[in-house]
Amino acid sequence: MIVSYDEGRGERGTGRGARKKGVDPVESNIGDCVDCSMCVQVCPTGIDIRDGLQYQCISCALCIDACDEIMDKMEYPRGLIRYTNEHALKGNDVHIIRPKLVGYATALIVMVGIFIYSVFDRSPVELDVSRDRGALYTNSSDGRLQNSYFAKIMNMSSQEHVFTIEVKGLPGAELSGKTKIHLMPGDVGSMPLNLKAVPWELKQSRTDIRFIATRDDGLVVEEESRFIGPAGG
Repeated sequence: MIVSYDEGRGERGTGRGARKKGVDPVESNIGDCVDCSMCVQVCPTGIDIRDGLQYQCISCALCIDACDEIMDKMEYPRGLIRYTNEHALKGNDVHIIRPKLVGYATALIVMVGIFIYSVFDRSPVELDVSRDRGALYTNSSDGRLQNSYFAKIMNMSSQEHVFTIEVKGLPGAELSGKTKIHLMPGDVGSMPLNLKAVPWELKQSRTDIRFIATRDDGLVVEEESRFIGPAGG
């Protein structure tokens, strides 16, 4: 649907032109357009819609309103300029229910459904953990191996909460650093963490572990990571 001028009606017979009110354009064999140029005057881009569709048209429909007012004063039917399509302007039958329209409607319904589902199904908490890539591991003074991590917790709920982080998947591992954080609604908290493990608990150079963030009301989110140590422990 585009803003279009009905050339067949407006240029009928001898074409557009001024006339007195009450003149029947069909009997007089003249077009309905009285050539008042109001459609051009109100156009913010200064185009003449009667010259056909132009790329400058922003579909504001001001020309439609202006033309309808003139048609009312002349006691002519509205719609000389209107939202329509090329098929209808040629006088062909327009079917409201068309395969393309049904396809668009179906796609729109599916997308709206997916959007609504994603809104209601989304987790109110997001946890992201990245390992310090500057060093694979370090040896602490007590003989244990240490990996450094950087955790981010996003509180996407409408209430403030306290979150606690722990690690599972590596027996005897000890997590140090700021493991508890208080976040306001919409806040993102950053937590540098250090994880220490005894070498003999490492069966391979890379051990899969899970960081678990528990909200004060019991909600739990997990993020997988790895603990790096010497090959074979």
